[in-house]
Amino acid sequence: MRAVVYETYGDPNVLTVSEVPKPSINSDEVLVKVKASGINPVDTYFRKGIRPVDSFPHIPHFDIAGEIVEIGSAVNNVHVGDRIWATNAKGASAEYVATSADLVFPLPADHKFEEGAAIAMPFMTAYLSLFNRGYLQSNESVLIFGGAGAVGHAAIQLAKKAGAYVIATASSKDKTIIAKAAGADEVIVYQKEDLVSRVKELTNDVGVSLILDMSLSENMEKDLEMIKVGGRIITVGSPVNNNPPLLWRQLNMKHASLTGVFLFTAPRNELIHAGKEITEGFASQSLTAHIGKVFSLEEAAKAHDAVEKKEYDGRIILNHF
Repeated sequence: MRAVVYETYGDPNVLTVSEVPKPSINSDEVLVKVKASGINPVDTYFRKGIRPVDSFPHIPHFDIAGEIVEIGSAVNNVHVGDRIWATNAKGASAEYVATSADLVFPLPADHKFEEGAAIAMPFMTAYLSLFNRGYLQSNESVLIFGGAGAVGHAAIQLAKKAGAYVIATASSKDKTIIAKAAGADEVIVYQKEDLVSRVKELTNDVGVSLILDMSLSENMEKDLEMIKVGGRIITVGSPVNNNPPLLWRQLNMKHASLTGVFLFTAPRNELIHAGKEITEGFASQSLTAHIGKVFSLEEAAKAHDAVEKKEYDGRIILNHF
């Protein structure tokens, strides 16, 4: 079968399309004919060696949409021919992927495969951040960094659906439009406005109940100024500095919590519940995917480059047709 692979760490040019063996499945797995796959920033970290891969040649990516073509002997929740989306599906940039049957979810018939691949990691991350780690309630306020980005865009929709008051950040007027369209009540253009002052103004100096931070090392000090007493800060990412020093005194004085979320190690039962809730949202058309650009499988290097340069708002997708 065809797959995007790399045999050494490096820049996007290490990515090539090669012939690799078709995977076999265990009794609790399904084999998916991949129609589209999604690229996340974390995929570039693996490619560069910031995070190690198990072996070479390595087939990257984790988000898929496609059709089930084979099921394991112990599988009874899905059938051959089902259209599905999934994340945590290792080797997603291949023609076929073997993945756990518990972690594939129905793709509504009126949704394209590219949309299915765009759902996966952003919506799962946003859902776990807001509800499993952040315990967001309908009467609370939430600040979501990067409202035009994939996770931020998903989080705005989920938070509004839950009845929260949503403040988002954006770097430009165009991105403000995207965040507003997703449902944000207020969008702060942080390059033009003082973020801390504006959040305090919008919350009558109380601060927000919950913060979803996409780059903790850059924002921690501001987060601790903007969070209300007893509030929760969920650390989705910290790409600039993976090991920022903890501002313990400020955290302690706010009686606040600083919590991590990591999709690869999240409990299976939480992933299953989140996947079902997300699927229902898409089936009812109360949630929408945010696609920035679709590339062909042969354009994987260009797609990785686009992710690293943040050339597009929304998900970068590989079309496997």
